Amino acid sequence: MIERIGSKSWRVQVTNDGEIVVLGLRADTGREYEILLSTVDSTPIVTDLLNEMVRTHQGKPPRIFSENTGPSHTKSVPVQPLSTQIDHDGAKPVLVMDFGGTVLKVAIDPAELQQALSTPEA
Repeated sequence: MIERIGSKSWRVQVTNDGEIVVLGLRADTGREYEILLSTVDSTPIVTDLLNEMVRTHQGKPPRIFSENTGPSHTKSVPVQPLSTQIDHDGAKPVLVMDFGGTVLKVAIDPAELQQALSTPEA
């Protein structure tokens, strides 16, 4: 059963047991679709999505977003992982953040991170 999405073009729901993620999408035609994912699928899907975004935007100037879009969108808020660890096994440290079954791994450059943390925002 597809629930109405409202004014947005997407909806995300997670079952109370945390096992199923539902992504509802509305196409330009107005048709609505639901994609059901197991939480075991969520980590590789999020990783693939972010890797493709990095690949296609690498070497391009930073995007500028208009009001209420991208990082300025009202739904773009900081998220707090359930746990955060640093994995030191590889060439670069990896920040490992667990969002309740979806685990995001981000390679970090310690010097770049330190510089970003010490630079006041404009």
